Amino acid sequence: MLSLLIRYFASMLPFPPSVRSALYRLAGLKMGSGVFIDRDLQITKIENVTLGNRVTIARSVSLLGEITALESRLESEFKVHKSSPIVIGDDVWIGVGAVVLPGVKIGNMATIAANSLVLKDVPPYAIVMGVPGKIVDYRPGHAPPPRE
Repeated sequence: MLSLLIRYFASMLPFPPSVRSALYRLAGLKMGSGVFIDRDLQITKIENVTLGNRVTIARSVSLLGEITALESRLESEFKVHKSSPIVIGDDVWIGVGAVVLPGVKIGNMATIAANSLVLKDVPPYAIVMGVPGKIVDYRPGHAPPPRE
């Protein structure tokens, strides 16, 4: 209950980013150093979420370590897990209103565009946008090798 209360205050009150990050860490969020979290971050099952170093999370992002969709086609059709760890690598940027579903791993230096729905793993340096999120590009100089 205390963790939930701390997360509420961290999410809703206009604290400086360093204070907000410290409050989330106190509430049980595993995170590296230099993490920036804007207001209105929604996290379900905080123990399922891990943030790397220098992660930037914009306003109104949802990191859903657990979802409550019972008897939904999400599991069978889209391979979405009801409860599974979310791991976000170093130097990742997540845009306003993005949603990350359970079981997703986001690689180092990836970018998630605003209002994107991330259903599956994101490789390092990828730029993802849309609903559902799709890789639209890679950071300059980091494109994957061509398929043969």
